[in-house]
Amino acid sequence: MTTVEARQSGAEYWDGVHLKGHGDEPISRLESWLFRQFVTVEPGMRALDIGCGTGAWTRELARLGLHATGYDVSPVAIAKATLQSQGKRWPRYAVWDVSSEDIPEYLAPRSFDIVTCRMTIAFLDRQRFLSDVARWLTPHGVVHLVTPVRKKARTPGSRRALSEQDMAFLGTGWRDVYRYKVTRSGSIAAVVLRQPA
Repeated sequence: MTTVEARQSGAEYWDGVHLKGHGDEPISRLESWLFRQFVTVEPGMRALDIGCGTGAWTRELARLGLHATGYDVSPVAIAKATLQSQGKRWPRYAVWDVSSEDIPEYLAPRSFDIVTCRMTIAFLDRQRFLSDVARWLTPHGVVHLVTPVRKKARTPGSRRALSEQDMAFLGTGWRDVYRYKVTRSGSIAAVVLRQPA
């Protein structure tokens, strides 16, 4: 990871982004509908949303009846997310740097039915993250990753997007891997992972 990439992964950087009102991608009705087509969602399931930002996707998971908890490196984002969910039992939010801090006790092995990571996987140590996720999932649990995809070589400002090679790596070590387009152009894609090997 370069110095610039490390800085862009830290709390200070993301606090600044969220203070300016940036950092969160809107959720379309199509994205929510596609999620329900590819992931079994039943009320009361436990869901974890990593890199939740100000919590829009975590709130969507809660709206679907899931007991959803969102984690983000930015205290500013978590404060905004908590304010928007005030008075509701779910979702819940907490500050956690998934890349450098110890795993919270709450994330016990085999305790989550669904783990999501929306527009954040490019900023994480993917191998470490997916290894941790494999331990958190229940036996029939699912990982749902959404990310921009770049078709060409990396260009300035493209750090948020994964290459086709990066996308293929996401399925390494999983028995059931499925990819679908979130946008018609395919510039944003989802990867669904089940059954870690």
